[in-house]
Amino acid sequence: MQLTCGTRVKCIHLNSNNKRSQTTWRIGAKRHGAAMVETALALPVMLLIILGVVEFGRAFMVCQLLTNSVREGDRQAVMAGSTTADIRAEVQLLVHNTVGVNSDDVAVEITVTPHTSNKTTTAEHSDLSIAQKRDLCSIRVTVPYDKVSLMPVKWLTGVNLTGQAAMRHE
Repeated sequence: MQLTCGTRVKCIHLNSNNKRSQTTWRIGAKRHGAAMVETALALPVMLLIILGVVEFGRAFMVCQLLTNSVREGDRQAVMAGSTTADIRAEVQLLVHNTVGVNSDDVAVEITVTPHTSNKTTTAEHSDLSIAQKRDLCSIRVTVPYDKVSLMPVKWLTGVNLTGQAAMRHE
């Protein structure tokens, strides 16, 4: 038996009094616009979910790109002869090239933490030119989320994405 729209289907079942009753349905009867209504209700929800997944995927990707840029900048920062201004400019350029953010929107924070064996400097500072062997050079980059988002998302305004890395000075 082939069931197509308009085919009558009989269903025999027992009711609560254990009497047989018969129900007849027509396949597709009175359901002409149901699929369209269901699609109209489900499609916006599905699109919002998909756009949310894409947007959060973009945020995670940007965080990874920031971390990679900072790691590359930190590799250059731990070399002898590096200066804070050069490394800051290099990290801003790397972030601009990989993420596509204007260099003015990239905040770079460089911190040098002296090793316990270094007797000349004991306080944290940001001057790479006076860093000594085994000092911990940390770089942290912060970019506003609204500068890298694919869609204008109002509720995430003010959220910052960060990437950081730390290496010992050579």
